[in-house]
Amino acid sequence: MPDPEPGLRERKRHATRLAIQQAALRIAVEDGLGAVTVDEISRRADVSPRTFFNYFANKEQAILGDDPRLPDDAALQAFVDGGPSGELVADIGALLVHSAQAFFTERGLVAERQQVLRANPELFSRRMASMQEFQAEVQAAVARRLERADPVLAADPEGLRRRAGLAAVIALAALRHAWWEWSASDAGGELVDELERSFAELDALVSRSLV
Repeated sequence: MPDPEPGLRERKRHATRLAIQQAALRIAVEDGLGAVTVDEISRRADVSPRTFFNYFANKEQAILGDDPRLPDDAALQAFVDGGPSGELVADIGALLVHSAQAFFTERGLVAERQQVLRANPELFSRRMASMQEFQAEVQAAVARRLERADPVLAADPEGLRRRAGLAAVIALAALRHAWWEWSASDAGGELVDELERSFAELDALVSRSLV
């Protein structure tokens, strides 16, 4: 289930982070990527350049938003140890939901970000690279879990790699499905809710005998 609502301080940080991203994307849409500078983003977002760098390392990151990352905490270790349910697909879903809650995804940024990515192949390539890195993180976590759970598979590095890779590809497909459904929906709601739903539907598919 989703974590509790963030407090006032976290909501203020979210508002500042959102304002910076909105400013960066608006400049890129209106004037082109070459017009995007830290100073201009800061001016439009009404923050100082120092504040900008408290949130983003550079202007490209402000345009692209947060890269997906697995949590480096107890949730990741619980997954590796076989939890929380003992069912691999469901547990990957729970891990990704937990991970997604660390990042604020604003529906209002989606259209402009897609427009900027289409117009700037170098940024699109950077986004694809970050997703490949995330897939590799998921694969590594799954491999650690399978290695602990199955000594026979642990003794077969190629088989372990293939099985963990397949699980990671399936997980990222479910994540993309959730994002598409969320970004196309007019009903509101949170991305993490759609992610939970997509993994529940995936679990139902793989658990059902197809005839």
